[in-house]
Amino acid sequence: MQILVVPDSFKESLSAREVAQAISNGIQSVNSEVIVKQLPFSDGGEGALDLLQNLFDGDLVITSTIDAMGRSIKAPYFRFANRKTAWIELSQASGLAQIEPKQRNPMMASTYGTGLQIRHALDAGAEEIYLGIGGSATNDGGTGILSALGGLFSDAEGEMLLPGGGFLTELDHIDVEAIPQFQLKVACDVTNPLLGVQGATAVYGPQKGVTPEMQPQLEAGLANFSKHIELLTQKSVAEIPGAGAAGGCAAGLHGLLGAELISGFELLAELSNLESEIKEADLVITAEGRVDGQSIEGKLPVGVAKLTQKHNKPLIVLTGSMGEHLDPLYSLGINSIFSIQKGPCTLEESINNASALLTSTAERVFRLYQTARKS
Repeated sequence: MQILVVPDSFKESLSAREVAQAISNGIQSVNSEVIVKQLPFSDGGEGALDLLQNLFDGDLVITSTIDAMGRSIKAPYFRFANRKTAWIELSQASGLAQIEPKQRNPMMASTYGTGLQIRHALDAGAEEIYLGIGGSATNDGGTGILSALGGLFSDAEGEMLLPGGGFLTELDHIDVEAIPQFQLKVACDVTNPLLGVQGATAVYGPQKGVTPEMQPQLEAGLANFSKHIELLTQKSVAEIPGAGAAGGCAAGLHGLLGAELISGFELLAELSNLESEIKEADLVITAEGRVDGQSIEGKLPVGVAKLTQKHNKPLIVLTGSMGEHLDPLYSLGINSIFSIQKGPCTLEESINNASALLTSTAERVFRLYQTARKS
């Protein structure tokens, strides 16, 4: 029997590699003769660097940059060995994981540090950039990245805007003439539009620290940003699928740089031959930090489910947090979803014990699977 374990990372807790190992430990504690193939994965956000190192010749480049709140940090990106291409994860410099919960402030959080990484890669000779934009701590429409590359954003008085989404309501003029020409492909992990009830601020803002008091200003700021992109380029970005990814970063980069928005999962699935791995497996197990109705917008379990359904393979999902509105996920090819929680606990307790909880849950689920298979 061969089991494929193909999980995402658990944000602020475990890398995809650690998740895969914890699940594998649980399965093999039941039956050590089962072949468990681990393929730590990503939908284009966190975890892509690990996957790329496993798949390609290249090296991690460590850069001096800043986090979303402007503090000095070191952050890596992947440089391919035989092509003038780099893969940069927005989450490495501008992600939630770098910001303590009490320090998160999406009104001021900026993607500028990610822009510094892109500039570093371009200065080193890259002509093509893949940018994975999952896991951001920002709601600035990508203006931080654009500013780091030479873009200018000013108010009606000609003063440069302060960094962060909270100041986009003051935007009156955009100048991107100084930004160098390069190929940019943005790997999106969601399909949400920029604005509205399914948009960047409403859906993903709360996990970044957006309060009900902040939300109207941040939403108005992105709407104003969208308006000025259209005035400059005659291109409407508000309703483009995926435009709301990373606090509107996808909208800004597509609208002002012509970045191609692509499915991070589909790109990495092709690079890793994931479909072939699924065809060879008897059972597939994936995992995501949270699974709910929003997962249908492009999260890893849904991408995996489409492939397992195509090849008639059973798929089990393990998750740290299970939300509501899950019925549509089952119709897409997910056979069952299991929470790893054993009882009431705080978020901190769940994060601290995630590895042990995954192992324990994988053990129980595999025992159930074996029993069902024998009957």
